Amino acid sequence: MRSLTIAITPLLLAVAACAQDSYDIRVYACPRADGPIAIDGVLDEAAWQRAPLSGDFTFYNKPELIEPQTGLMVTWDDAHIYFGVVCPEPNLDKLTQVGHARDSREVFHGETIEIFVDPDHDQGVYYQFGINAAASIYDSVRTDPSWSADVQAATSMGERAWMLEVAIPWADMAWTPEAGQVVGFNVCRDRYLGTDRQWSNWSQTAANFHDPERFGHAVLSPDAIRLGELEAEYRKGGRTGPIVFEGPPALVDAAYRALARRSLDHSAELLAGIEGALVEDEQQGASEELARRLAAYRTELSGFAEQVEGGEPLTPDAWHQMTARLAEMRAELDRVIWEARLAALISTI
Repeated sequence: MRSLTIAITPLLLAVAACAQDSYDIRVYACPRADGPIAIDGVLDEAAWQRAPLSGDFTFYNKPELIEPQTGLMVTWDDAHIYFGVVCPEPNLDKLTQVGHARDSREVFHGETIEIFVDPDHDQGVYYQFGINAAASIYDSVRTDPSWSADVQAATSMGERAWMLEVAIPWADMAWTPEAGQVVGFNVCRDRYLGTDRQWSNWSQTAANFHDPERFGHAVLSPDAIRLGELEAEYRKGGRTGPIVFEGPPALVDAAYRALARRSLDHSAELLAGIEGALVEDEQQGASEELARRLAAYRTELSGFAEQVEGGEPLTPDAWHQMTARLAEMRAELDRVIWEARLAALISTI
C-alpha cells in the first residue's frame, strides 16, 4: 500500500494546514471606472453605478450581522483604487463633523471608516487609511504613520446616511495595476453615535482590524474564468470558509461553476492517481475493496458534474455544499485506503 499512501499524503498535509477559521472568504469583482470620478462625497458618477453595492458588515469580533448596516463599492483605474462607502445612521442629527490634523489618532475617536489595502496580496505589507466624517485622514504602512499617500477624500451628508468617497494612488503603494490581479482589502466602520460604540467589518476579522490574513479580495476587471481559477489566492493563510463572490448575478453564477469545475477536475485526478496505484498493490483483497469505494466516489462526482453543467443556476449554497462534500471526500480517502486494507487482511484469517 506504500504507493497509495504516497499519493494521498500531500493532500492530507494541505487539509491539516487549513484549520484557522470558517469565516466567509469575500471576493469582490471590481470593475474598471469608465470615466472620471470627482472626489466630492456624492457618489453620482457612472462608475459607481457599475460597481457592485456590497453590505453584510459584521461585528469586528464575531460573524454576526450588525445594525445599522454599511454599503460598500470599489472601482479602479490606472491611477487609483476608489472606495465609495454609504453609512446609514438613525442618529444622524447628533453627528458633528470635527476636523483633525493629518495622521492624528483623534481621527479614530468619532465616526470613521477604516480602509486596508494589500496591493501585493502577500498578507505582509498593507496600508491603512482612516477617514472620519469630516474627511480628515490618517494613513500608515501597517501601523507606521510616518508613511503618507496623496489620498483624496470627501464626505457628504444625506437625510439618513453620510457618505465617503476616497481615491488612493496605486503609485504611492508602489503598485501598478492590471486587469485580473488580486488585491487584498478590507473596509471597517467605527460608529460612535449609538448608545454603544460599534466596530464592524466587511470581511470578518478575528480580533482587530489589522488582520491581513482575513482581508477580502478585489479582483480587478475579472471574467468568470479568472474568478474561478484564483481559489488558491483566496485561501492564502489556510482559509477554509466558503467563498462568497460579490458582482453581477450572471458573473457570480459563472464564477461558481468555474470554481466547481476546477474542484471536480482536481478530485477526478486524485481518484485516477489512486486507481493507477492499485495496480502496484500486492493485496488483492484491499485493491478490490478500494476499487469498489472509488467507484462510489466517481458516481458522486458524476452527479456533481451534471449539476454544474445543467441549466439551473448554481446558487452559492449549492456550490458551498458541493465543495464541502468534495473536500470531505478527499479527506476520507486516506481512511478508506486503510479500511480497505484492514478488510482484506481480515478476509485472509
